Formats: sequence, C-alpha cells, structure tokens
Amino acid sequence: MFVTRRPAGRWLAGGALLLCLAVTAGYLPDHAQGGDPLREMTRPRYADGKQLLLPGEYRNWVFVGASLGLSYSETARESGPGLFHHVYLQPEAYAHYRRTGQFPEQTMLIMELYRPEQKVSINRGGYFEGERVGLEVAVKDRGQFEEGWAYFDFANGRRPQARAFPKQSCFDCHLQHAAADNVFTQFYPVLRSINAAGR
Repeated sequence: MFVTRRPAGRWLAGGALLLCLAVTAGYLPDHAQGGDPLREMTRPRYADGKQLLLPGEYRNWVFVGASLGLSYSETARESGPGLFHHVYLQPEAYAHYRRTGQFPEQTMLIMELYRPEQKVSINRGGYFEGERVGLEVAVKDRGQFEEGWAYFDFANGRRPQARAFPKQSCFDCHLQHAAADNVFTQFYPVLRSINAAGR
C-alpha cells in the first residue's frame, strides 16, 4: 500500500480550515462552541414572592402528549369520555431530556384541559376538543421550591399569576407515581419513547 506524505504544515492548515467551516456551519456540539443549549429556554417568572406568572406563547413549545378522561381518582366522573388534556414542554427542556434523560432546572410543563364535543358541523361520530376549561403548570425550580417541583392552577387563564398547590395536593402523588423525575412520562408518548430507549 502506498502512502502519499504531505508536509505537516499543509495538514495543519487543512485541519484549521475544516474546523473553521464546522464552526461556521454550526456542526460542532454546543459545548465545543462554548454555548449553553438552554440559554434560549423560556424561564419561569415570579411575582409577589413565589407566585408564578403565566407563561406566554407556550403553544409554540413541544407537544408531548394528550389524554382523554385521564383521572387519578376512582370516583365516578360525569357522563361522556372526560376531558382532553394537552401537554406542552419548552423545546430546550425537551432536547435536554432527549440527551440526558433528565429535565433541566426551570423546566415547565403546561397542561390545557378541554371539554369534549360531538355532533357539531359534519361530525357524526367521535369527539373533538371543545371549550378550554383548565390551564395548569408544573415547574422544576429548586431555587424557589424546596421539593424541586411545584404545581399551579391558573383558573383557565383567568389568573395572570398563581400560587403553588400545597405539597400534599400534587407533589406527593407525582413523587410516588411519576415514571421520571416527578413527571408522568408514562402518559406522554414523545417522552415515553425516550424512557424506553434507556436514556
């Protein structure tokens, strides 16, 4: 086998050029570029102590799952299939979870609840999301909450800010039953697939 030898200086120059092109094209990992992949993440904001301000534009976040009639209680519910639940997660938190299997500090998950509707317009079977009836937020923020996670009800958006539920109302249940880091990822296929991959 023949090897063509090139002067070392030419190899160094070529390597420097490739490195420069990689940086320009954004092909290097975030840590190699000296950037923080979470720097653009929407952060929780607070007023009057620990009252969370309702985040805006969350419908541009990653839609991680939906459920219909999901309930943690065995008490009888009203007739029909139950409420639709839609859950959104900041894209940067989602990317971090994909890489590490952990939710970063200041993760927010937003859940919208919708009343089921049927037989409207051309619909003759099945259900679709009707009027929104609830808006709740889960936040991971150890800088604000000793347990790490806190849970808020924004009265379907009528409250611009909300105080966290008492620990025994939400946190204890999430701690006991959540599949990953106080989050019910078992109900969200986008996150469940990451768990199944063993990350």
